[in-house]
Amino acid sequence: MGISEKILSVDISSKKVKVGIISEKLELETVSIQEYHSFDEDINGFAKRLDMNDIWNKVKIGIKTVIKKNKPDSIIGISSCGQRMATVFLDKQGNEIYGGPNTDMRGIDSAYLIEDEFSETELFNITAHSPFFMFTLARLLWFKEEREELYENFGKILMLDDWIVYKLTGKYYSDYSSLGESLLFDIRKKRWSQEIIEAFDINHEILPEITNSNTFVGDLNPELRNEFGINQKVSVFKGCGDSQANLLGMGVIGIGNVGISLGTTAPIHLVVDKPIIDPELNFWTECHVIKNQWLIEANTGGTGRAYDWFKTAFISNTERDANEVMNELLSKNKPVIRSTYAFLGPELMALKDQTSIKRGVFIFPPPSMIGEELPRLENFAQSAIEGICFGILENFQALHQFSKSEPKLFCSGGMAKSYEFCKILVNILDREIKVPQFKDSAFIGCAMNVLMGLNLYQDYRNIVDELMKFEKISIEKQTSNIYKKIFKEWKNLKTKISRL
Repeated sequence: MGISEKILSVDISSKKVKVGIISEKLELETVSIQEYHSFDEDINGFAKRLDMNDIWNKVKIGIKTVIKKNKPDSIIGISSCGQRMATVFLDKQGNEIYGGPNTDMRGIDSAYLIEDEFSETELFNITAHSPFFMFTLARLLWFKEEREELYENFGKILMLDDWIVYKLTGKYYSDYSSLGESLLFDIRKKRWSQEIIEAFDINHEILPEITNSNTFVGDLNPELRNEFGINQKVSVFKGCGDSQANLLGMGVIGIGNVGISLGTTAPIHLVVDKPIIDPELNFWTECHVIKNQWLIEANTGGTGRAYDWFKTAFISNTERDANEVMNELLSKNKPVIRSTYAFLGPELMALKDQTSIKRGVFIFPPPSMIGEELPRLENFAQSAIEGICFGILENFQALHQFSKSEPKLFCSGGMAKSYEFCKILVNILDREIKVPQFKDSAFIGCAMNVLMGLNLYQDYRNIVDELMKFEKISIEKQTSNIYKKIFKEWKNLKTKISRL
């Protein structure tokens, strides 16, 4: 690559359209971030929809914004990622009929159709995913049952990342990493599941071709090149699911590696050398971007949601940046047994235990207790972060059973930008963690797919070794030992709170 050549990465996360420019040294140089919103289609809030025109306009605005700060003709490749489970259905003319976020649960009304054909165990052994109603298959069947006239006009069903590629090139492709969340993919055979497709009489023509991430899929549409002010052809490479892009961008590319993605939720992925199906039908298995690697996933739940809620509820009234205030509060404290505990949602992944709304709880010494030091704002802040990290610990411990060796841990994402948070996480996990230089690692993962697609590197390991920089955060053994005692008390209290 020449010194002025750049890569453009597009990331549509759970709340934001993000576009970045990455240098040939894999450094994030320019970023555009715009929020988007889903809206409810029913009174109960189960059916949610995305405004795909709004999202596409924001993608284009983001590209124009970052290109203005660079030379348009310096862009040599584009790749993308999108929130997993998000789905787009196109009509036969290529127009969007439906776009649904990962929170669209309309499929709950059609789950019985799936249950009539497959038991939970049978379907999990094919797809390594549950529950039924969360994924593309259930939404597809909802349209077949509730909106038959639209269903009959379906031309293609795409995952969100596939849709970005389609909008950039006009080509229909999916990839192995993205399809894991469709409930239409055979995880062992790495192909569309013929059993599932035949059981529900799904037209093969609506299914896109499957390819590897980093595959060249086509040139950027000439009309878009003109709109963006780019004169030469630009290659577009198939991206991946946003979790897989995060894992690439934090250097999780080896068997036994564990990646913690600190976003709206905190999926934790263990890299394995074969598709392992959880006998308890709980933890998901999906394809990694790298050939002959699979991922076992445990999801901690709303970690970023809990963190953002705490900042909004407790420290948003200050003129200072809320993240700076949070770091300052965390820096004031050391862990204390029998002090303040928080239960704000993050916990061990247990998809079968989702039948009731759980309570958010703080437990702390009340003002009436004589002789106790009363909790202050910094104590509540620390307990909120500790609760998030304890949830991550529960899931890490569960995944450890599938590892053949001692895992190496990596993390990235919004909360990883806080050194104080990372210190607490390391001491609670009692393990060293490597944090990449750029915490918005999905951008870096997309750029790595371009580097591979252009045949500039032999494999992903070469890219990590030559271009990526990490900070190692080490354990403070005394602090870690204290946290082991606090975690036991947190677990005991959580059992009691679950009965509320």
